[in-house]
Amino acid sequence: MEVHRHSHTARKNRAHYVWEFFMLFLAVFCGFLAEWQLERTIEHHREKQFIRSLVEDLKRDTAQVRSYTRYIRIVLSYCDSVQHCIGNSDIFKNSNSFYNYSRELARFTRYYPTDRTIQQLKNAGYMRLIRNWNVSNAITDYDSKTKFLAELDAQLNEEIIRYRKYLVEFLDLSSYDRQNPVSSFMDNNIKTQGNPGYIVNDIRMAKMIYNQAFTLKMFLQAVASSADELIANGKRLLDLLESDYGLR
Repeated sequence: MEVHRHSHTARKNRAHYVWEFFMLFLAVFCGFLAEWQLERTIEHHREKQFIRSLVEDLKRDTAQVRSYTRYIRIVLSYCDSVQHCIGNSDIFKNSNSFYNYSRELARFTRYYPTDRTIQQLKNAGYMRLIRNWNVSNAITDYDSKTKFLAELDAQLNEEIIRYRKYLVEFLDLSSYDRQNPVSSFMDNNIKTQGNPGYIVNDIRMAKMIYNQAFTLKMFLQAVASSADELIANGKRLLDLLESDYGLR
């Protein structure tokens, strides 16, 4: 009888321990689930914050690239004008048009991507927050295209600098200043008066300017094409983000 009572008590103790272990396991598991759910909620909230910020960046960047492209196409037209002046007129007798057109190629506006959010996503390891694989790929692709345009822009700027060097060695700006408002050569909406002269009346130098305008035109066309592609890519990414994250 005593043995039976001892066996029954042992079974009750084991059941109690099992029950306590189960309750402890359930408490730990529920705590883990609650922490996991909280972390997911926080990450989803952070993801949406990044997406909203990225949408704003995209809108600014697209607007900037549109303005940049318009300017590039204007400069492209001046390349044709400079070449036409050199090839179809005597710029040594009638220099006003050449002075007007040649200075437009010496101006330049740079492209700097509005990419603060993309860089933060990449550099801080937050790309993992982007759950949609298509969105993640589209962001990476857009970032790659902005870098490509920025590189083309840098190369174009080097060509502009080279062109300016040729121009400085060719134009006689002291002659310009004697007949026009002093130091107004690079001002907007100032038409050259008085047919200013040149440092050297050398047709070879004029043809070097022609060749440099031709080179600039090739770079400008490549930049314009890349900028158009970036604008289209940015629109697709913007539509994807607004649709996938309900931001419309």
